[in-house]
Amino acid sequence: MTLNDSFPPFLLHGQVERGYSRQTLDKFRDCFRAWIQPRLGQTALKDIAYLHLLEFRKAMAEAGLSVARQYSILMVLKLLFRFCRTRLRVPCYDPAEISLPRRVSKKVEFLTEQEVAQLIRIIPTHTSTGLRLRSLIEMLLSTGLRISEALSLSRNSIDPETGEAEVIGKGNKPRAVFFSPVCQSWINRYLACRNDTCPALFATTGTKPRRLSRNDMSKVFRRLRKRSGIAKELTPHLLRHTFCTSLLHKGADIMFIKELAGHQDIQTTARYYLGVDKESLKGVLRRCQIHGWRPDGTTTPAPGRDLPHTPDTSGGPVWLPGGPDPDSSGRWYPGAHAPGSP
Repeated sequence: MTLNDSFPPFLLHGQVERGYSRQTLDKFRDCFRAWIQPRLGQTALKDIAYLHLLEFRKAMAEAGLSVARQYSILMVLKLLFRFCRTRLRVPCYDPAEISLPRRVSKKVEFLTEQEVAQLIRIIPTHTSTGLRLRSLIEMLLSTGLRISEALSLSRNSIDPETGEAEVIGKGNKPRAVFFSPVCQSWINRYLACRNDTCPALFATTGTKPRRLSRNDMSKVFRRLRKRSGIAKELTPHLLRHTFCTSLLHKGADIMFIKELAGHQDIQTTARYYLGVDKESLKGVLRRCQIHGWRPDGTTTPAPGRDLPHTPDTSGGPVWLPGGPDPDSSGRWYPGAHAPGSP
């Protein structure tokens, strides 16, 4: 069996058993067809050795591929070898022997409150398409949904009584999503102006409306960035980062952020959001008032300022998980509307 022979069942396994999204499977196809197939596709699995992989990595380096691109290609190769060994029971190169290049951690970008107001201010809400866009922006900012998750919603997905919906995230993992009153208000205004029967919550206009796609939104967000004057790369995922960092800055526990964002692994949440803002870290020290951080310079808490602590046998108050900053409005969702707007 060659690598070419093993790739179709590998994709089917990823789709059916692993629950990979269509976008993930498309990335696998791209990496395989662009690099793996031309160089290793015709080689029998049992014959692929260390020297083959050395030449393969040399070719990527000489072609000037970025570290991120090399990482993606090698990861597909690792997963493919693992599938062949564990599922097809075909002897092949040990995937554990394939080392991945070290990726440089990028600083997570997000919109400030001023930029959020700037973005929303330029959306015209006197048209149906403007109401649709405003509803989508409100949703992304106040729920942290991935764009694919948001576009998968139907008209009846959100429970009007509880303001909740269930979405299927990465790996076919369901999770509860909570919609703010502001977001629900804009969605209701948008739906009230529609006269079509398309079940999708976000649909195209015209005589034959269909569910909006990721490609549709790419064009919309490019126009939004140009009109808003925001220098950052404005994408739906930037709004997801804004949601998570807003929670972090308001003092939310990282475990809560993990659940709300739908991350499968806490390490993913930590890699993206821990240490993203030095002032947030200082704020934790100031709020907790541990030794040396009390405003009056004392080493014991001031009267009436007893802090919750972890449970013990002293009979003291029970430790409470992190939540909103006591000085904030207490809302868990970031404010996603411009000053003075509904």
